[in-house]
Amino acid sequence: MQGTNPLDQLRGNHLPEAIGLWPPAPGWWILAALVLVLLIAAGFWLIRRWRKNRYRKQGLQRADALLQDYQQHKNARQFTHDCNRLLKQLALHAYPDEDIARLHGKAWQQFLADTGKNPGFTQRNGQALGESRFSPDNTTNVTALHQLTRSWIKRHHA
Repeated sequence: MQGTNPLDQLRGNHLPEAIGLWPPAPGWWILAALVLVLLIAAGFWLIRRWRKNRYRKQGLQRADALLQDYQQHKNARQFTHDCNRLLKQLALHAYPDEDIARLHGKAWQQFLADTGKNPGFTQRNGQALGESRFSPDNTTNVTALHQLTRSWIKRHHA
């Protein structure tokens, strides 16, 4: 007697349930947490950078306002003094650990040239910010001084 095949009594193959999208595997949770931490860190970095450089934008706006004031009153000596004051204020803000308030004359011009990576502050147009701004025969090139001022505001490394 040949009997029946015991394998015939087994149920047919059945597939397991499909893997669902939820809940994700632990690796995805870790990846999501890392991405979230990186996004938050990048956000804090961007906000900090924006706040740190906000004075530059305000300084550039003030420099342009000084040029507009000059175009109304045509007083080159006042424009020179105003540019010097603006640069001094921005330098004090950008370099709080250095003794900038006491700088004047050639030392001040050299500081601007070094920090702004622009030798123009020690040359003819930049010399207007030195002792020559008090001279009665001061002939300041207002456009060049305005460009030097804007250049320092944009390029100095604090």
